[in-house]
Amino acid sequence: MLIQTVIEKEAIRNGEMIAQYENLLAQLPKGTLILRRDEYYYLKYRESGKVRDKYIGKDPTKIAEIRERLEQRRHCEKMLASLKQEQKVIQQILEGFK
Repeated sequence: MLIQTVIEKEAIRNGEMIAQYENLLAQLPKGTLILRRDEYYYLKYRESGKVRDKYIGKDPTKIAEIRERLEQRRHCEKMLASLKQEQKVIQQILEGFK
């Protein structure tokens, strides 16, 4: 039953990684950057079913930071979806052992 033990450990590790990614996503901003009037940036996102715009301004360093964090969020969302799919497969395998 070595294989079952390894798969159970993988399920635990996978669950921990899912929790870490969900925690990280809660800290990262949602939405997209929108350029208005040739120089002013806004962060457009949904909150409670409504579309919101948050003024960012012209500061290139602030804009670059937000772009980086939005890109990081997209990466985390992809990884989280992959991990959840993997978790389903692991659970199906473990059910086969029972």
